[in-house]
Amino acid sequence: MEGPKLSVERRLSERGRPKVQSVDRTLDVLEALATRRNATGISELATIVGLHVSTVHRLLATLVDRGYVRQDPDTSRYHLGSRIFMLASAADVHLDLRLVARPYLERMMRTSGETANLVTASENEVVYLDQVASMHLVKMFTAPGMRVPFYCTGTGKAILAFKPEEFVAGALRGPFKRFTPHTLTARPAIEAELALIRRLGYSVDNEEMEEGVRCLAVPIFDRRHHVVGAISVSGPTTRMTVDKVERLAPNARSIAEELSRQLGFEAESPIP
Repeated sequence: MEGPKLSVERRLSERGRPKVQSVDRTLDVLEALATRRNATGISELATIVGLHVSTVHRLLATLVDRGYVRQDPDTSRYHLGSRIFMLASAADVHLDLRLVARPYLERMMRTSGETANLVTASENEVVYLDQVASMHLVKMFTAPGMRVPFYCTGTGKAILAFKPEEFVAGALRGPFKRFTPHTLTARPAIEAELALIRRLGYSVDNEEMEEGVRCLAVPIFDRRHHVVGAISVSGPTTRMTVDKVERLAPNARSIAEELSRQLGFEAESPIP
């Protein structure tokens, strides 16, 4: 009686929906090829996905016919075909960063107790896309669409630290407005701060944009390993103490890494 029950369970997804075995196996083959830097032989591929060579051969024949996989005519080895990249490009066009990031913003707010923000970058500024407000009566509020500088905000510095050198050079041309006594306005000091952020994997706005407000921010990356934005938590310094920021940082990085993977980012080692 137990055998048939287990067999049925294996054909269900994590959400209890029916699965099609051939589709599952086909996706296993594609994902295995995506992890390989060089063309892969059919026997090696069969070992990776845990299927018989004849089964993999049948799946590959269909994928080759449809253009999702290409077989090298000289070596008979396989790699991803051009239609896969067409799908990837289409995904970029249709991807709504706010929609994907929303559950992660909610987690950031719940785990920190403070307001969580999602931002992206324009050529010269940080642009706020979404926010999940803290449950506290006293909390930070930034309207979506608001623009702020790179150099004196946690999210701006988190993005800038991982941008190409030419982008950073343009963003740090100056002059730099001093918003508070804590604002960094000397380019060498800002560059030293960006170097520290690259080492730590997160940034902190220590009352640099607004007195009495501290912010912890972490970068998010896409499948091309480009930094596409940042998520942050911000609150009054009475609650967002330096010690609290240090305690929150590992969890914030973990959440940002999960979000980056949802955007297609893959890394052999943790971000950065």
